[in-house]
Amino acid sequence: MNKWKIAFLGLVLLLVIAIVYVGSLLTGTSESYTLTDRPDPAEGGQLFVETSKQDFEKLANKYIQEAVRDQPIPLQLVVEDKIALTSELTVFSLTIPVQMYFDPVVLEDGNIQLVQNQVDIGQLSIPPEEILKLLRSSIDLPNWMIVSPADESVFIDLGGLPIDGDLDIRAQEIDLENDEIILSVTVPTDQ
Repeated sequence: MNKWKIAFLGLVLLLVIAIVYVGSLLTGTSESYTLTDRPDPAEGGQLFVETSKQDFEKLANKYIQEAVRDQPIPLQLVVEDKIALTSELTVFSLTIPVQMYFDPVVLEDGNIQLVQNQVDIGQLSIPPEEILKLLRSSIDLPNWMIVSPADESVFIDLGGLPIDGDLDIRAQEIDLENDEIILSVTVPTDQ
């Protein structure tokens, strides 16, 4: 067999393996996820912090960048009329920008659920559940950012943020239309 036939067959085999791998990522099971119940905050002084979308975006990106610092795929949060997670996929040496848009929902325990409502991935039409599966399998996300493809959501566990001290942070309100984000911060007091 000549070397060009071997090279061609090797390339075809490599492409088939890549397609099977991507297909398995996209068609894998996607379990639904719910956050564990978060205990009530300890007794202490409670502060309410009102912030803007721009400041919230800076703070969120600081924690995201610290958490995914060693990851090969960039991940950034953008807060405008919706919350967007932007990243990129590399398929066969081609980099494709991905933007996932979410509506924020404040949960009863003060955590945040980002409910996906739109995905932009080049010219492709891929179901949101499949993109979230790919995101979850491609990036080692921090433990406080939980991707649930079955719910088409990303949960932000504010209790899991790596914050110094015993501060308890909970979302109170997220109103992006009026540029109001209110968080409560409980500082435990020694009694």
